[in-house]
Amino acid sequence: MIIYFDSSALIKSLIEEPGSVSIRNFLLEVAQLEKTVIFVTSAVTKAEILAALSAIRRGRHLSQKKFEKAVADFKIRWKAFFIPEVTSFLIDNSGEIGLNHKIKGCDAFQLASALEVETDIFISTDNDLNVAASENGLFVWNPMTEPMPKIQDI
Repeated sequence: MIIYFDSSALIKSLIEEPGSVSIRNFLLEVAQLEKTVIFVTSAVTKAEILAALSAIRRGRHLSQKKFEKAVADFKIRWKAFFIPEVTSFLIDNSGEIGLNHKIKGCDAFQLASALEVETDIFISTDNDLNVAASENGLFVWNPMTEPMPKIQDI
């Protein structure tokens, strides 16, 4: 099973915010699966997560201690992800996705990465990105608005 996390969902596993409990429960359920699970994200996710954590810290919504723990946790988790290689094809596909959907450039890159690995489940809290992912045939889960999917059915 291939599970794709975009930045908006992955950050919820690092800090407490709406949707964090759903993500943690999902990861606990995945850990109990008897099949191989591959976690995937895009190369751009590293910059997006670290910049977001820094912005949250600067806005004083995260203590220095929690910020440092979140950064350390992310750097450990990053090693567990498969990151699709950034190729001319991936960049071109991202551009085409950006032309055809109402999403930002980094989100187009996220979606192109997910499509390249033929993910089984695309996890994001970005509504516009989720619409684009659905329109491209992906099974999408938004932990902010939808109940946790039955993983054994995917």
